Amino acid sequence: MLKIIHTSDLHIGAKFGTFGEKAEAQRKAILNALAKIVDMAIERSAHIVLISGDLFDSNFPSRASVDFVKSQFNRLNEAKIHAAILPGTHDCLSQDSIYKRERFGAEMPFVFVFDDASVMQKEFTDINLTLFAKPNTTNKSTESPTAFLESVVKSASTKYKVAMAHGSVQIEGKAAADDMPITLREISSSGVQYLALGHWHGCQEFSFGSTIAWYAGSPEITYQEGKGGLGQGYAVLVEIDDGAVKAEPARVSEKELKEIDIDMQIYENMDNVYHEIEKSAGSNVILRVNIFGFSDAVGLIDAEKMEEDFRDKFFSISVKDDTTLKIGEITGQNYPEELVIGQFVRIMRAKIDGETDADQRRILEEALQIGVAELEGKGVLEN
Repeated sequence: MLKIIHTSDLHIGAKFGTFGEKAEAQRKAILNALAKIVDMAIERSAHIVLISGDLFDSNFPSRASVDFVKSQFNRLNEAKIHAAILPGTHDCLSQDSIYKRERFGAEMPFVFVFDDASVMQKEFTDINLTLFAKPNTTNKSTESPTAFLESVVKSASTKYKVAMAHGSVQIEGKAAADDMPITLREISSSGVQYLALGHWHGCQEFSFGSTIAWYAGSPEITYQEGKGGLGQGYAVLVEIDDGAVKAEPARVSEKELKEIDIDMQIYENMDNVYHEIEKSAGSNVILRVNIFGFSDAVGLIDAEKMEEDFRDKFFSISVKDDTTLKIGEITGQNYPEELVIGQFVRIMRAKIDGETDADQRRILEEALQIGVAELEGKGVLEN
């Protein structure tokens, strides 16, 4: 049996400017996430730890960050657990790559970095594994990091065949063509037993055909959203035994990223808004609040004050105010009949005046408000 710990997208060195005074604490939490993964590998007697890109947030991490990473790799090396690192998009294998300056595996034989663009496979004879990966040499590319697998994997003679890739599975509306595209067909025809994906920050499965494939996501909450799948805060525990592959997400982070949407047409006043936010309170909660819709109380919404009021009840809270001032009574007198907006108001007002059902009248009134705001160029539907 081959036992793997799969992680990615730690983004060590990220600034976390939006976290304010909690930024330093979150930078330390990212380092602690790596230590937790090493602990997990040692406790579970894993054979190899895979880091599928963006170990660092940039190619210029601090000396302290580099030394800490080396200390964790050394723990794996002393435990005779292999570690394999793939350059991603933030720490790509460019001319100024961190992996060209720092030779992480120079004195640690159990640590391997794909730091040569011409090398796309590595055989680990002691664990009967061939690992395939194409290091990213830039942060944007239309070239697939998995297209090469179909032609090379079948020649490997080891029992286990695994690949890493840092890119975006091509799902309409979720991935750009220049974001290291990975197709489902490439996953299916890859010939590997497990494909360890990186780049998306939410832990989620993309198995296809006979290939088991997962994004591990970020093991700690990063500055990027990770709504997909289980979200952020996980690693993936993988076991391959006689061709059967078991992949199981394991929680790493104690923090939770939450996002709530508040429509002022429903919540109506700030007491209701504060009550809704209070329900998500927690010292390990990172909360994003989106307030939108029409409101008579738009002048009372102060995003900065709300953040300050809840500062001690969350690890971090950010409030985005996209409310629009509700227009007063809208009649044809306010808008000339010869204008499109005037015609719209008259048609809607006739429908409202002829509607006897209270709920339907309310819906029509809201439609009138939205329609007039859109025709006036306020772009409320973009929220």
